[in-house]
Amino acid sequence: MSLPSPARRVISLPGAPPLVLPILLAALLLPAAGCGKKGPPLAPLRHGPDRVSGLSCRQKGEQVILTGLLPDRNQDGGPVAEIREVRVFRMERGGLTGGTGTAGGIAAAGGLESAGRPSQRTASRQFSREAARIATLSGEDLEKAVSGRRLVFVDPDPLPGAVPEKGRILTYAVAVVDSSRRPSPLSSLVAIHILPPPLPPSNLRAEVSEKRIRLAWEPPAAEGKEETGLYNLYRADAPGAYSERPRNEKPLPQPFFEDEDFTFGKTYQYVARSVIVEKGPARESEDSLPVQVAPADVYPPAVPTGLAVSAEGGVIRLYWFPNSESDLGGYRIYRSDREGEGFAAIGGAGPEESTYSDGTALPGVRYYYAVTAVDRSVPPNESARSEVHGDRLPPAAPPAGREPPAGT
Repeated sequence: MSLPSPARRVISLPGAPPLVLPILLAALLLPAAGCGKKGPPLAPLRHGPDRVSGLSCRQKGEQVILTGLLPDRNQDGGPVAEIREVRVFRMERGGLTGGTGTAGGIAAAGGLESAGRPSQRTASRQFSREAARIATLSGEDLEKAVSGRRLVFVDPDPLPGAVPEKGRILTYAVAVVDSSRRPSPLSSLVAIHILPPPLPPSNLRAEVSEKRIRLAWEPPAAEGKEETGLYNLYRADAPGAYSERPRNEKPLPQPFFEDEDFTFGKTYQYVARSVIVEKGPARESEDSLPVQVAPADVYPPAVPTGLAVSAEGGVIRLYWFPNSESDLGGYRIYRSDREGEGFAAIGGAGPEESTYSDGTALPGVRYYYAVTAVDRSVPPNESARSEVHGDRLPPAAPPAGREPPAGT
């Protein structure tokens, strides 16, 4: 018995008429035949935002403050879309610390990468299992927490109940979600050992001078708590809006600070905090009672120096060395026909000028001059008068054919 030829071999599919095998094979091979053809490329898979970078935390009183930088790029290097949410996760050593969501929330936020040293991978796995989402910032809450790319988040309830003497160890991570609902990976983990905070300083006070605002305070009473001997000073340019960074570059070992970067006419508010610096993040106290300072400019410019007076070409010219104050408003010119009294203002000069020409001087009369400097305050502050110098224009020539009067 002969076998059917290949062209006549058929297969049966349930519910379908018999198909000739070559036809079926051709149909299956057609898509593969087009794989090498040119055509419009498929849109690449778009990745979500990159992770939050530079995450750090510190203790202020019984609060934990997180800071970090939101991503400005996607994971594929493209520009990031608008960030719509910031999600904050927290774990306490030994278990959950409360909040909404668990490891499933972390998976939805992009998950943790397990790359790195074994200890890092172990910590990442533990965080993924045990951390809870404690906050989701969006809308107005997000606007308040972000300035530019900088994120500042205050944990609303890091330490339920009193802080035990041995403290608690809290670990945090942050993720973002863009306007297309694409999550970023979690940030790096940051941990902090929360301990009872130091007491704040007391009796904060301010003294204003022309060049600086001197702030001083009293160390906190120990009352059985650890004395710090170190301090940070913070300033707000608007009431309550204190900067994240203290005015001092390093914790202060003494209870005072001189702020030289200020503007007359503005109002500032200051607070001081005690600080304990150990391994890991510093621990700060709560704020001291604030002090408000509104420095007023009551300080005149320096007295102009180097005044010289010379009669030249029918006018009397004045020259002096220019002042260097940043708020210099100009100069005032005073004149008298008596050396020590009777001076009256006759004109002025701008802050970029250091000369003046008196075109009202009468020939033959000796005049005495002095110069003052004024600032831009309203009303302006005026310096004392400079040294006095004088000169006179030569007498007018008599008419032709007449002798000048005797004694001139």
